[in-house]
Amino acid sequence: MKNLFKFAFAFVVLFAVAVLFLHDRKSAPAGGNETRLEVYYMYNEGESQADWFAAAGKRFEGLHPGVEVKILFAGREVLQKLRPRVLTQNPPDIVNQGGDQLEPLMTDGLFEELDDVLETPAYGEDTAWKDTFLPGLLEIYRYKGHDYQIPAGLFCTVFFYNIAQFETLSLTPPKTWNEFLKVCETLKKNGIEPIAADGTEPGYNIMWYSMLVGRTSNIEHIRAAAFNAPGTSWQEKAFVDAAKLVHELFQKGYIMEGHQGSKWPSAQMQWIQGKCGLLLCGTWIPKEMQNKLPPGFRMGIFRFPVVEGYPDGDPWTQDINSESYAIPKGAKQRELAIEFLKFVSSKEESRYLVDIDVACGTKGVPMPKGLVGLDEMLAPPYRLVENNAGIKNDLSDWYRIVARNLWSDLFLGSIGPEEMCAEMDASQERFYERRKALGKIEGQ
Repeated sequence: MKNLFKFAFAFVVLFAVAVLFLHDRKSAPAGGNETRLEVYYMYNEGESQADWFAAAGKRFEGLHPGVEVKILFAGREVLQKLRPRVLTQNPPDIVNQGGDQLEPLMTDGLFEELDDVLETPAYGEDTAWKDTFLPGLLEIYRYKGHDYQIPAGLFCTVFFYNIAQFETLSLTPPKTWNEFLKVCETLKKNGIEPIAADGTEPGYNIMWYSMLVGRTSNIEHIRAAAFNAPGTSWQEKAFVDAAKLVHELFQKGYIMEGHQGSKWPSAQMQWIQGKCGLLLCGTWIPKEMQNKLPPGFRMGIFRFPVVEGYPDGDPWTQDINSESYAIPKGAKQRELAIEFLKFVSSKEESRYLVDIDVACGTKGVPMPKGLVGLDEMLAPPYRLVENNAGIKNDLSDWYRIVARNLWSDLFLGSIGPEEMCAEMDASQERFYERRKALGKIEGQ
C-alpha cells in the first residue's frame, strides 16, 4: 500500500508538471520574438475591472513593442491556480489578489521584496514610486519593515445613505454615536427601517462589533487582548460597552425586520429602494450596485461615528484593505513586471477605474461619484489601519474559532453583551490552552 501511495503521488506531481509545461507551450508567442509578461488576475472576463485590465495590457503593449501581456483571468481562485506554479518553481510574473489573501504567501517568503524599487521614479514622473500612494497605505501590508505588495483597488468600511432621503428628512451625516442614534430614531418614526442588514452573512454582521470596539478602545489594546496579553480580558468595560451598543440597536428595533434570515443582496436592494436608511458595508457597494440603482439615485457615505466618553478610544482610525499586486520569486520577467505595475498604478491608468466605481490608492486620482468624501477619510489626521485591527489575518485561527461567530451572534440578538464577552474569555482560554498543548507560540 505504501508503494502504491508513492506511485500515485509521483504520478500526480508528474501530471501537474506536464500540464504546466503544455500550458507554457500553448501560451508561448507564435512568432517567438516577443517577450511575454504573464499575469494571474483576480477578476473574471466580463467583469468591469477585467475589461479595464485587459485594455491596460494592450496599452502597455503599444508602448512596449515586442512585449505580450498574457493575462489569466483566474477569478477569485487565483491562489489555488498559483500554488502548483509556485511548487514547480515556474511562477507567473505578477499575481493579483486581495492583500490579506496574499499575506500568507508573503510571510512564507514567496514574493520579491520591493523596497529599492519603490524608491525609483514612478511611471512618467520624477516622484519616487512609493510617494505616489496614499499616506499610510503601503504600511498596511508591510512585513518586518519591508514592502512586497503594490496596492490597487481599495476597500474601507463606511456607512452608505440616500442623499435625497436625508434631505427630505432634514438629516445630516452623524459624526458621533449619539447623533447616529438620533438619525436611526428619525428614520424609524418616518416609517423607514434604519439599518439594512443581511444577517446570513457573518462577515457583514461582525463589522458592527469590530468597528465599535475600535471606538471604545484602541487598536493596540484590541490586539493585545486577542493575543492573550497578561492582564487583558474581553470583560473589560470598553469591550463590554461596545457589545452593549451593538445590542442596543437590536433592542430598539433599528435593524430591519427579519434581518436574521435575510440573504445577500436582499438588504442592499431594500436600501436602494428606500425601505431602509443606512447600510454599513465595504466601499465595493457602488460597483456592486451600479446596474441596480434607480434613476437619479444619489449615494452618500460617512465614517463610522465616534463614541463619546472613551478617552482611550481612537477616533482617528479608518480601516482599509486593498487588492494588491505581487511579483513571485523566480518570475522570469521581474524588471518588466515592475515597469508594468508602475504603469497600471499610474494616475493615467488609475483614472479609468473611477468610471467603473473603483477607489484606488494612487494620490491625485478622484474618488468615484458614489464614494465622494472617501479621500478625506483616508487622509491625515486619520490613521489607516487594517480591517478588524489586522487580527483576521495575523491571528486567523483565533478569529475563526473565538471571535467570528460570537460577534455575529451579538448582532443577530442571539447572545447578550455580558454573556458574549464572558464567552469570549472562556473560548479564548480554551484556544490558547490548545495551542500550548500543540507547542504553538504566538509571534513565532
